[in-house]
Amino acid sequence: MKPPKEWSVYLVRCADESLYTGIAKDVAARISAHNSGKGAAYTRSRRPVSLVYHKKGMTRSAALIEEARIKSLERAEKLAFLRKAVKTLSRAAGAFALLWTLAAPARAIPVFNKENTIMLSSAVPQAFTGDTGIAAYAPLRMYYLPAISSGAPQASSGTAILSATSVDGETWVQEAGVRVDTNTVPSVSASSITGCALQPLTGGGFRMLYSIVSTTGAFRIHSATSADGLSWANEAGAAVDGAANYVGVPRLVVLNSGDWRLYYTRDFNGGDDLPDRQIFTARSTDQGATWGASSVVLSTTAYESGAAKLTDGRIRLFYTQPQSASSSATVILSALSSDALGSSFSMETGVRISTPVGTGALAFPVPVRSTDSFRWRLYYSYYEAFNSTGDIHSALTGAPAPVSLSPSTLYRSAGSLPLTITGEIFSPFALLSAASISRAGVTIAGTGVSRTDDQHMTATFATMGQALGTWDLTVTNSDGVATTVVGALTLDFAPGSVALTDNLLRPRNGTPTIIDLTTFNSGHVSVRVYDADGRPIRTLFDDEHAEGSFGFTWDGRNAAGAVVPSGLYFVAVNAPKIAVKSKIIVIR
Repeated sequence: MKPPKEWSVYLVRCADESLYTGIAKDVAARISAHNSGKGAAYTRSRRPVSLVYHKKGMTRSAALIEEARIKSLERAEKLAFLRKAVKTLSRAAGAFALLWTLAAPARAIPVFNKENTIMLSSAVPQAFTGDTGIAAYAPLRMYYLPAISSGAPQASSGTAILSATSVDGETWVQEAGVRVDTNTVPSVSASSITGCALQPLTGGGFRMLYSIVSTTGAFRIHSATSADGLSWANEAGAAVDGAANYVGVPRLVVLNSGDWRLYYTRDFNGGDDLPDRQIFTARSTDQGATWGASSVVLSTTAYESGAAKLTDGRIRLFYTQPQSASSSATVILSALSSDALGSSFSMETGVRISTPVGTGALAFPVPVRSTDSFRWRLYYSYYEAFNSTGDIHSALTGAPAPVSLSPSTLYRSAGSLPLTITGEIFSPFALLSAASISRAGVTIAGTGVSRTDDQHMTATFATMGQALGTWDLTVTNSDGVATTVVGALTLDFAPGSVALTDNLLRPRNGTPTIIDLTTFNSGHVSVRVYDADGRPIRTLFDDEHAEGSFGFTWDGRNAAGAVVPSGLYFVAVNAPKIAVKSKIIVIR
């Protein structure tokens, strides 16, 4: 008879950030035991614990072997093991449940809701006048390319850059004439234009970067300047020269430092192959007049990209990519920079916009701040069934996207403290917004909610005496739409303290040593006396005890009631988050 495969190996993260490994049949019950102080001795003083890894479907023998293997790893090796488990989760579906997060709780990412109106027909969005990422010029001016018929819409190009204006970002009026074309002077050898971006100059006017295919078939990015955003003149030379290798779709942001950052797509493998396109970047210290060396910034397939600067200075890139066997882009994905330099990115989970494979294609995502100042509107071209000329569609961020609370851990004895909520898409109407935390059916509404900007809020939560463990954070915008971050706050208890009075003990005087103990959580308490060689002398207390302040005494006698010899002794106190050993000197 085969042994039953009903055992699991699990890892928990303790309150002191250490990792504990164990085995159990019922992992949930075992975690509950750890947090009630009835689990392993190691976790009693390190509560609360949270599950970070769980591998099930094992025999007891196999679970014990795997437990021993994991326990033998150094901490760095355990972290590497957990990271590897994250990467292999999809290949081992059903084998284990992985709950580990190496940083903060899982963050929310802005959700874009498609809008029904076609913004412009037969057009490809490219740029907006002076979009700083925090506010845009009003009325808003959109620069766009006329769309071409699409067997491969991502190759869309024309011979002119046109423009349209809008006061609300939804209704657009096309402007007469062209902004830049193949006849713009001084002459540039361009047979077609494939994309453009622009930013305002500090001295007035604008600089535009636009990508071309030259009359000889070379790929380049050129620049032009304008005093009013309508009439443009070319500048000498090329900002980026790809020669026979594709470069195109420039995007510009102004960093917090005032430097400009250019993003563009480039064939990293040489030539002009869609699957080989990735996003490259270059930096300018003189507002785009000259550019430093280029380097790849996102090593994944990206047909086109768009860039948005967030209020905190970080950059979000949007990029198009095919799904499964499709050669046309059917999803718009995103990546977020690690800081305000905009040179290092991590891909964000999920998709921002998608269309079913075989029904059409998405191209040229261009984000801009919406007119309400806290949301983003993402413009993009949609080519229905791959054979239309493509129209400009849009999607608007809706629900708030909270990321974390700071501090993320509170002592429940600390009382009500203001916490900072970080995220995105926070409505400016603070009196109508709300924040709350919840756990196991208990909800605590935040008070004094205050919005600093679209990425930061503060709120105070009355956590005194509430249940220990993780609490979920919910942020609700003024329109009633809410988003919840699971496990954003950990409510913990303070370590407590031990103090000795009269630890120079003379038993004949009748004055005992007083051991005062303060704990902030109920649990197992032990108070034991040992001699200098570690031999047990007397147990003063060993049982469950409620939280609070209480005292024990030792009169210098052993368990049999006899006075101990003169010498050095130790009192060892173990309680929730307390493990203290103190000296007592006995003089007879």
